[in-house]
Amino acid sequence: MTVKHLIKCHGSEILVREEDGSYILSIQSSTNPLGFGSPLETFAEKEEAIQAADKFCNLLTAAKERGYYLENGYFVKPDKEKLSVKQCLQRELGEDGWITELEQV
Repeated sequence: MTVKHLIKCHGSEILVREEDGSYILSIQSSTNPLGFGSPLETFAEKEEAIQAADKFCNLLTAAKERGYYLENGYFVKPDKEKLSVKQCLQRELGEDGWITELEQV
């Protein structure tokens, strides 16, 4: 397992690591890193995984600014519908579209 990309984002580290020809996007705490963190998604291509890591940091930033937190692969906010990180990464939403979705759910 080799870390191919790392982003510091909101007290966390977003990692892309290579394992058996796949690229795994995961998140771990910067203050208490455990192994390679919690996996979020797997990709076949390195560049796709790196782009997803950058996108995830943007998604996480907007979500946290609106009171959401990350729990077991979902963006969660009390009294709101959970949003799957995997599904959010697959969607072609820009930052404005993502913010609109967070506010409508």
